[in-house]
Order: sequence, then C-alpha cells, then structure tokens
Amino acid sequence: MRLLLLFSFPLLYILNFLNEPSGLNVSDAFAVKPLAELHDLQAIKFATGLADWRNRPVDSLLMDIFYPTGATEDKKYPMILFCHAGGFTGGKRSNVTAICDRFADEGFIAVALDYRVGYQKGNGNDCESDTLGRSEATYRAMQDAHSCMRFLVAHADEYNIDTSKLFIGGSSAGADLSMQFAYVNDSIASTQAYVPAYQKLGPLESTGNTLTNTFSIKGIICMWGAIKNDKWIDTSYRAIPTIIFKGALDDGLPDSMGHFKGCVNYEILYAGVGIYARMLNQRVPSVYYLLSLAPHPAYDDKFCVEQSSCFLRACMEGRGYSGRYSGYVNSCQY
Repeated sequence: MRLLLLFSFPLLYILNFLNEPSGLNVSDAFAVKPLAELHDLQAIKFATGLADWRNRPVDSLLMDIFYPTGATEDKKYPMILFCHAGGFTGGKRSNVTAICDRFADEGFIAVALDYRVGYQKGNGNDCESDTLGRSEATYRAMQDAHSCMRFLVAHADEYNIDTSKLFIGGSSAGADLSMQFAYVNDSIASTQAYVPAYQKLGPLESTGNTLTNTFSIKGIICMWGAIKNDKWIDTSYRAIPTIIFKGALDDGLPDSMGHFKGCVNYEILYAGVGIYARMLNQRVPSVYYLLSLAPHPAYDDKFCVEQSSCFLRACMEGRGYSGRYSGYVNSCQY
C-alpha cells in the first residue's frame, strides 16, 4: 500500500498541474504550427556603386521575386531569372511582371531584375549606331545579371531557392543577355567577344557587390534572341538545354546566322535554327519554335511559359527532349 501511494502522489501532482487554468493545455503542447506561406518580394537591392554608360553614378539596382501560389517556408523551389527586353537602351523589371507571375503559377520562383541600359543609337538608322557602345551595353547588363545571380545564390536559404535548379531567360535583348550570360566567361570576354568592354569595365564578376559564390545554369529560355558565336555551345566546355522561340518575319535577327538588322557594321549573330542546329550537333536537349508571318516578338507569353516550363521540368529530371515546331503546337513531353 505504501508503495502504491509513493507512485500515486507524483501522478496526482502532474494531473493537477495540467488541469490548472494557468497551466499548459495538452492539445496546445502537441499542436503543429502551420507553415508560413511565401509571399512575393519587391524592390530588393542586389547591386550598388555602379556607373551608367555616360559614367553617371547608379546608386543601386533592384529585383522583384515572385513565388508559386501556396509556396511554403519548408521547401525550396527551382528559380528562373527573367530578363526584360528594350534593345539595351530601355526597359525595366516591371515590364516582365506578368510573365514572371505565369512562371510562378507553373511552380518556379521567378525573378525580374533591373540592369543598366544605354548607348548611342543612330538617328533612326540602326546601321549608324555605335556598335562598340552596344557591345559595352550588353556587357554591363551581363555584369548586372551576374551580380543578381550571385546575390540570389548567396541568399538562397532566405529566399527558398533550390540552387541545383537555376535557369535564365528573357525576350529580345533579354534573350540576348541570357545567352551571353550562360556562355561567356572572363576568358571568352577578354579574348574573343567583348575585349574593349572587358578592358574598360573589368571582369564579369567585378561589379555590383563583393560576393564570390559560384553557380551553374541548367537551362535557357530564348524568346527571339541570339548568341554571338555558336561554337561556344560545346559539350566539352559548356552546353545548356535551351528552348527557342522566333518569328519568321523578324527583321532584326537572322534566320540562322547574319548581321543584326542586316547592318554589316555589326558582328555576325546566330539565332533561331542556327542555335537549334548547334544544340542538335552537340546532342543537347533543345526545342525550336518558328512562327510564320510573325515579327519580332513572335509568340505570346502564355504559350512560351507553358512550353518552357514543361521543357525545364523534363530537364530537371534528366529527361530533356528536342524537337522543331511551327505554329502553336504543344511540344511538352514531360
């Protein structure tokens, strides 16, 4: 009997404590805290201390982050850095809010960034433009995109980014920027494509912030854009799955290879089937869309996002596919 009482008193004490009004509620003690939902972020500063093409100070560059509906703090998500159009003379991140929202609806974190723009254009005649200035404008934009990507990777845990699934894309100048970003490093910039710009503006990773982290791009969305040299697409060096969209009546880009706007003062560009053919040659997944009777730009955002999202998801799972299409034909093999 004495032994039973010895065990009973502690038990009665615990039960009495739990029943006290000021004590803990048993159900509260075992309640699961609901996961916080991620919400879009606006005007995040990723670069400072810059100068524009006229050497005027640029205080900072900003980006917006768009999350998938229902995204929660316990998960990480693939990310697309999407670059706006504007011919490297204009444009801003708000121009791509709608398409970033669509990519977020497809399950990607989508990031819209501002980058520096500007160079001396011809008086209504592209063939009289400052081609060296355009090259420098492209290079500044590349530096800014690198600053942004470094910042995002450095803060990947904070922004719930899966750094093993990083993508880049854009339309028009933004697509040009995406292609050069993915393939041009300091070695190429300083010896082949951007020698004067490199000498004037410094290495690609030298501006905007002091972060030194690295990253790897797993796929590119090229909406009516071009690359300066198709030989940069090389499986022994770098070859990245790419989905390409182009209009058959684009008066700025060649069908395969040629001068920008047909102006011989510009360097040769590779666009459309020129990129696609090289991707096939290197046995890298690639999809090419050509829309007949379409100018620059060609396809609508909804179609581009649907086809691009499917292509990138397949690439994430190692099941990338290739194909050439015309019109609004579904290419999805995911």
